[in-house]
Amino acid sequence: MSLRRTPLSKQHIELGAKMVDFAGWEMPIQYSSIITEHNAVRKAAGIFDVSHMGQIFVRGPDAVKFLSYITTWNMERQKDGDCRYCHILNENGHIIDDTILYTINANEYLLVPNASKISEIRDWLLNNSNDFDVIIEDLSDTYFCLALQGPEAPRLLGQHLNTSVNSFQLKTFNEVIVSGTGYTGELGCEIIGPLDQIEFHWEALVDMGAIPIGLGARDTLRLEKGYLLSGQDFKGMETTLETNYAWVIDWDHEFIGREALISQKQTKYPKLSGILLEDRGVLRPGCSVYYNNNKISELTSGSLSPTLRKGIGLSYIDLAIGSKITIVVRGKHLNGRVVRTPFL
Repeated sequence: MSLRRTPLSKQHIELGAKMVDFAGWEMPIQYSSIITEHNAVRKAAGIFDVSHMGQIFVRGPDAVKFLSYITTWNMERQKDGDCRYCHILNENGHIIDDTILYTINANEYLLVPNASKISEIRDWLLNNSNDFDVIIEDLSDTYFCLALQGPEAPRLLGQHLNTSVNSFQLKTFNEVIVSGTGYTGELGCEIIGPLDQIEFHWEALVDMGAIPIGLGARDTLRLEKGYLLSGQDFKGMETTLETNYAWVIDWDHEFIGREALISQKQTKYPKLSGILLEDRGVLRPGCSVYYNNNKISELTSGSLSPTLRKGIGLSYIDLAIGSKITIVVRGKHLNGRVVRTPFL
């Protein structure tokens, strides 16, 4: 089965990108080097083609009630122009996907699922919408998403669209949405709109100095901030509480999975925690974690932090912050400790 491509595939190849299979899409993993691209975002501004992400619109008089029921957040608390990160759970409290919900107005919302979860989330919404007066429209195949990230991103956005946007706020320009969101922990925005406009935005921002960034640096950037990666840090059997993301839950409303989470709160369970390597080495997903010479877990995420120049990772463990552990890297036990996230 052939891989899907974004409309910028030709531009990526012309820029020398190494293309890889990511969730069924041919995507750029890097253009130069992951460390160079990572540092460009931390110090200046980078631009990501993330058009593999989904765009599902929910409209109608019951949109607020429906999305409050479907997600961990009470959308009645949101105002027009607000963006909110939340989780979509099944009845057991397990995470189906994490997403950002965009409040375009009281009757229209945009939900952005991860690329590998688009059809599953669309079907989940449809199957749970029978009691609500809503229209669910999946426009993922006709919309693009570009992420402009880094300390220089606000300046470039101002030059490009003569606008600014606050963190987790959005503005609309006809069919285009500009939101103060991202996956790097830096200042910046995401631009979402019809596919036929993607080249205009990409080429203008690159000409202004935005550095094209691949998925490799996107992963190290998000890991330094402790952000979850779908399919890696959660695979369908983990709860929001276990991922250490209880802050995305508004307990004062009814939502799918709420009762399961309330029950879990009364028990003891491992939580996704930060792992900082104290010895020299590079952590990778799947590395074994040991405590008192006993294997207790494995890393769900792991890499070398270009900023800290140390190995960092995430793992589901039940240990206090500061606990000494070892991680097996290429057959050797390397020293590390449990730390809070974000790493920086």
